[in-house]
Amino acid sequence: MADRTQFEINGVIDTNNSVLDNLNALANAAGCFLTWDPNEGRWIVILNTTTGSIKSFDDSNILGDINVSGSGLTELYNAVSAKFPNKDTRDTTDVVELTTPDADRFEEEIDNTLEITLPYTNDPVQAQYIAARELKQSRLDLIIEFATNFEANTLKAGDVIDVTNVGLEFTNKLFRVIQVEETDEDDGNLIFNILAQEYDEDIYTVNDLEYDYRSNFTGIKSVVFNEEIAANDDIDFGNQMARLLAANLGVGLLRSFFTSDPDTGEVLTQGIEFANQDNQELLEAGAKKPDLSHTLTDSQICSGFEVSVDLDWATDCDVCLLNTPSYTYDYTITGATASEVNVDLEGTVTLTEKTGSFSFIPTVTEPKTITVTIGNDSTAIDVSPAPEIYASNVVASSTTITEGDTITSVTVTTVGVDNGDTIDYTISGSASSKVSSPALTGTVTINSNTGTLGPIITTDNSAYNEEEELIITFTYPDEPIDYGCGLGVNSVTIIVENNDTTGPITPDIPKPGDYDCEYVQVPIIWCGTFDPDTQYIKDIEVKKYAYLPVAQAPIRATAVPTAVTITNPGTASAAISITTTTDIDTFSTGIGGASINVITSFNTPPSGGDTMITGTTTTFFGYW
Repeated sequence: MADRTQFEINGVIDTNNSVLDNLNALANAAGCFLTWDPNEGRWIVILNTTTGSIKSFDDSNILGDINVSGSGLTELYNAVSAKFPNKDTRDTTDVVELTTPDADRFEEEIDNTLEITLPYTNDPVQAQYIAARELKQSRLDLIIEFATNFEANTLKAGDVIDVTNVGLEFTNKLFRVIQVEETDEDDGNLIFNILAQEYDEDIYTVNDLEYDYRSNFTGIKSVVFNEEIAANDDIDFGNQMARLLAANLGVGLLRSFFTSDPDTGEVLTQGIEFANQDNQELLEAGAKKPDLSHTLTDSQICSGFEVSVDLDWATDCDVCLLNTPSYTYDYTITGATASEVNVDLEGTVTLTEKTGSFSFIPTVTEPKTITVTIGNDSTAIDVSPAPEIYASNVVASSTTITEGDTITSVTVTTVGVDNGDTIDYTISGSASSKVSSPALTGTVTINSNTGTLGPIITTDNSAYNEEEELIITFTYPDEPIDYGCGLGVNSVTIIVENNDTTGPITPDIPKPGDYDCEYVQVPIIWCGTFDPDTQYIKDIEVKKYAYLPVAQAPIRATAVPTAVTITNPGTASAAISITTTTDIDTFSTGIGGASINVITSFNTPPSGGDTMITGTTTTFFGYW
């Protein structure tokens, strides 16, 4: 590029476009930015090339926080395809395609091509240079936003500044200004909001650009592949840095660097906007602090025990928060005094991931409702004084038995009960009448805060019934236990299943003897279709059905085919495969109807002139 013109405008202006759009396109082809200079009161251009910082910012002149964002992996470009009129082929459309080497991509980065059009560039090397610059510049995805004082009065979009901040590990880090917005404060001060994109002089390198001469006589469209794109290091900000959607200074991505009054033409503010409205919405969603939602596992808490409020971001987009930044939210605690919680009643919560939690320990002497407000959401928590004596857990040796079986033991664990004291128990539930021992109420002696009840013996009532349950509950006699705060577990439930010898054979079939008359349509005549060339069966259909009784018990049920398929149709290995069956009752005494022989399994299909389908049959009584 040392002996070539770096930028040269050569193309046809489209008069259907606005003057501003055409000027921006020409400025890009000439390697510069078009912007309004409020100090000079005129339009100016700023070269999009290597330059030094014209202003430094640090804690001394940055007001408030620095907001940081970046591109998600799904929006990061790693290839560019630039269409341009190639002068070597009489300005017919040619394409420059450049890709970022795999070594310079992020982990799990998907292929994403930036497509641009260069209508005013007809030199292939210049087209390569612009395409490479736009691709590499789009990968500088770090965007910062901060407020400053009147020192920024002379800054314009396109200027390069440097920022120093210990928390972000910035030391004179360079950024190119995208937007400068002036705000008049109530006290008369001027505040300037700066939006800037990461700057790296390596994007302007001309190394490894190639000139591939093309001729109209070849008839081949030029496509230049070049993977030797100068690498720009991914700055490691740890997990504290955001990668939200960022503005990309590529052709056609931004509408302009300013906004103006459509009637007077007066410049109102300098700003940017994506030409693609979907990208613009993602940018706006990613640039603001997301709302929070709260989740509380248990809204009733005992005094002295930790309560944790789970927090989660509620975002306006699906991909704008691929990698999570840090956000700080204000919190307040109401309904409690400062001495009743172990944290400040007001403060901040910082989330370094998309989800997080806020925890504290309440200490109260009377029931209270404590409300925690974080961000835009609030959570109410009922806190009760913790009991001094209570059953903390109950465990049974078996939680499922068959009636007539024995539960070896039920062990209760307590808190605060003296050795030798007793705790009351109660056996209740639908199966309590089947307990032959011990008594349904009584006491258990506690030693080392442990007591055992058992064995619990059940009886078989020799009658059919559905499964039932036993509930064993422990309570302290002298001081009733308040379980409202969910501190302890003072009961256990045991399922008592029916004895199969006195109940149903399976849960899905009524008890034998409770006959329910039900008939189902069953195929009884199957006919095959045979291939005329091979003489082997290729299909099968039902010619006749009968109504047969549905089985009422497995001991007298026979599976009858209701649907079949042909495997390897039309070949010597063709076979009939049963796909579905239904259970038909083989009970014959007292059942009306005709005697019907039904195929229950199929023989090998015939071939040649013999076309009858045969198999093993079973006789049922039913109706045509």
